[in-house]
Amino acid sequence: MLGGSAAASRRLPSRLVVVAGTYDGVLAGWDTVSHESDSGGGDTRSTASKEDDIKSSGGVLHDDAHHAEDPNAYLKLSFAMAAHEGSVRCLSISSAPASSAVQHGGSKAAVNGEHGDNDDNDDDDKQSSISRKKRRRRRKHHGDNIDNEDGDEAKTNDSKQIPGTLLSGGYDESINVFNLIRHVQAGELRSAADLGTPTCSSFAPPPSSPSPATHALVGMSSGKIVLYKKRDWSVQHVLSGHDGEHGGVNCLSVHPSGRMALSGGRGDGKIILWDLMRGRLAFVHKIPPPAGSRGRRKTTVTDLAWSDDGLRYAFATDGGKVTARDVDTGE
Repeated sequence: MLGGSAAASRRLPSRLVVVAGTYDGVLAGWDTVSHESDSGGGDTRSTASKEDDIKSSGGVLHDDAHHAEDPNAYLKLSFAMAAHEGSVRCLSISSAPASSAVQHGGSKAAVNGEHGDNDDNDDDDKQSSISRKKRRRRRKHHGDNIDNEDGDEAKTNDSKQIPGTLLSGGYDESINVFNLIRHVQAGELRSAADLGTPTCSSFAPPPSSPSPATHALVGMSSGKIVLYKKRDWSVQHVLSGHDGEHGGVNCLSVHPSGRMALSGGRGDGKIILWDLMRGRLAFVHKIPPPAGSRGRRKTTVTDLAWSDDGLRYAFATDGGKVTARDVDTGE
């Protein structure tokens, strides 16, 4: 029995983050790494007092009580908060260089108002700034696109990635952005009235890529996809291709390179390949209607996925069928 438990523990990843959204707009996250609050020394208030503060301020609840109950738990409650008015409709997490956590940790004393000796941190910041400027001068600019946007981040040599940014879309037509390293809300976006509500989302490049995300895609109930620049959350493109009559875009999957993406429609029978470099539709694959529908009902694509090497993709439909295809041959 002990041998089996030991073997099982070895198969568990060293870092795992799980985030869930509820029908009443609450976000909750669990992490294998305990988060230290910026206040230092822990929060001694009762859970009820914390929850009251969350409702009034919209901040993040760090539930230390759960840590005390089971300090040996593999997953520990990291945060919980009321994020949306109405159901949470989509969630996405992007990766960040592991050095980001070190940088935030090094600046914690200054954030807390403890003005200690930070000369070493200042020197590191200066060196980092100089390095970024040199990389920008070496980089050739070919327009504002996925390939060179925030190139100093995308070209990083830091191969180790950690959870960096959480994006949530709600039925209230809002999109919330959270920093998972500092455990703070980083922004809130409101979609245009004619775009409908967020239905799905994905970062580009995806978390499986060694490069940090520079963009985010959000599929809407109107059938449009909004491409945001992650550095300032401005809109770079609004992509049109899916029908909004039956619910719009149902799923998204970004190619490992971050240059292409697939989207599946709800009730329109379409899978669309998008060229994110140019911000335009590249190809449309129409799925035959479900058997027995006589063409009166079109297929819904329920999920999409790329292989790690980007040479194959798979999609699932509401009829329970899963299809995998080769990108080059289409077979």
